[in-house]
Amino acid sequence: MSEGPVRKHAQKVVRPRVGNERGVFQMGTSQIKRIGLGRRYWGDIYHWMLTLSWPRFFLLVGGLYMFTNLAFALAFFLVPGSVANARPDSFLDTFFFSIETLATVGYGYMNPGSTYGHVVASTEILLGMVEVATVTGLLFARFSRPTSRIMFSDVAVITPFNGVPTLMLRTGNERGNLILEASVRATLIRREMTLEGQIFTRFYDLQLERERSGVFALTWTILHKIDESSPFWGKSQEDLHNEGATLSVAVSGTDDTLNDFVHARQTYAAEHIYFNHHFADIMSDKQDGNVRILDYSKFHDIYPDGTEGGNMPGAALAHPG
Repeated sequence: MSEGPVRKHAQKVVRPRVGNERGVFQMGTSQIKRIGLGRRYWGDIYHWMLTLSWPRFFLLVGGLYMFTNLAFALAFFLVPGSVANARPDSFLDTFFFSIETLATVGYGYMNPGSTYGHVVASTEILLGMVEVATVTGLLFARFSRPTSRIMFSDVAVITPFNGVPTLMLRTGNERGNLILEASVRATLIRREMTLEGQIFTRFYDLQLERERSGVFALTWTILHKIDESSPFWGKSQEDLHNEGATLSVAVSGTDDTLNDFVHARQTYAAEHIYFNHHFADIMSDKQDGNVRILDYSKFHDIYPDGTEGGNMPGAALAHPG
């Protein structure tokens, strides 16, 4: 019986978000911190709010809503008589009056009771319209952004292919639609020592067997032949680790449903590039021969070279975590 598949999980790209230290980017297992820019998030607040996660975005909106109402409620409360029909010394009444004013909803029982009250209420109404318009615009921008559901294999492998050592990784379209005019770019990033003794980060664009596909519907195995012109030539996994190597892959195209440009990217640290391994076969035929099965449960499975992988019945059943 052949060995079961080996499942590993690559270090995925981590985009900077609120809560991360400012200017810190994750690439593979390395962190890059930018300093000296002299700009704060407020200088690009629109982009910052678009990149917030949904829970943090709604937490920020809720916090802004509560802060605005509490601030105006305090302004009403500090000047007695600002709100007619409000109970004396009742902050709760002024708070709910602030909520009704911010939303421009008047129930008729409480209303501004003085010139000061009218000024504060007018200011809150204006601010409320601005906040509603801003949050509405941000919600629309966040929902309308085109997104892709392109998955990448957790690891990349190097294995012989037609007699040539070849770097391989998998991509798959999780949606049941088409990505038109899809293209892929792969880059090896590593540190090198110059003749002057300086550490220099070099980017090597990899020559791929196929960089474009008119239609990307199911899966796409990305291949890079390792010959004398390849930056992987003569390298071992230890060499890649010592050089701080990172493989960066980007896939882009036009989503035929959204009719808009979509893209996805992934990085692989040196420890997530497996030498002398190959991917499990995810395509099979039903017994009647009329239907082909694409098994995404094996999408990330790899086998040591010299085993039959997913073709062996015993191996196909083994999925260690």
